[in-house]
Amino acid sequence: MSRTILVKGLSKAYSDIGGRKVPVLENLDLEVLQGEIVAIVGASGSGKSTLLHAIGGLDSFDAGRVEIAGQSIAGLSENALAAMRNRNLGFVYQFHHLLPEFTALENVAMPLIIRREPLEQAHAAARAALESVGLAQRAEHLPGQLSGGERQRVAIARAIVTNPKCVLADEPTGNLDAQTAMSVFSVFIDLARSHGTAIIIVTHDLSIAAQCDRVLKLENGGIRPC
Repeated sequence: MSRTILVKGLSKAYSDIGGRKVPVLENLDLEVLQGEIVAIVGASGSGKSTLLHAIGGLDSFDAGRVEIAGQSIAGLSENALAAMRNRNLGFVYQFHHLLPEFTALENVAMPLIIRREPLEQAHAAARAALESVGLAQRAEHLPGQLSGGERQRVAIARAIVTNPKCVLADEPTGNLDAQTAMSVFSVFIDLARSHGTAIIIVTHDLSIAAQCDRVLKLENGGIRPC
């Protein structure tokens, strides 16, 4: 099985009000294989979101290397980095961040429209993505007409419509009740098993983490099996 994500020696520090450096990630290593679901747990403020942002090229880091599908993100221009994200990564957050004035179909098609794919082709792919998360019948509904779980499923469909190599999910079930959370998480399982998509999921929900292939704990800047 091929490696989708490689992180070597990743270090990141922030400056506090007094200008002192506060380390968040220190010489961190991580590998995630194709089709693997990896949960990252840890206390609030331990750097879980910082790690996801660094892997996704959304935040800079001080030292180390990040490779996505064999390509290092270091030294890429903003345009090249954005193109790499659009091609290889999907993002899902605790809050769905759907555009309220657009239908579910239009929201899901957005990454392909940004890629300048023909509208008909983008909409066809969006319909297929919505069908894969069980929402084909809600394609023409606005986010305000959907339940919380449905909105999160639309967000997942938007994340996978580009057939990414990896989905980075930051507390994707944190706003949902237990039953809905499990229903939403099942979409990630299907995605990994049927498409070989790597999933890195940050979660406080230990019942969700327990269903992942591996659970890693982030503390004191490092990561270890949990």
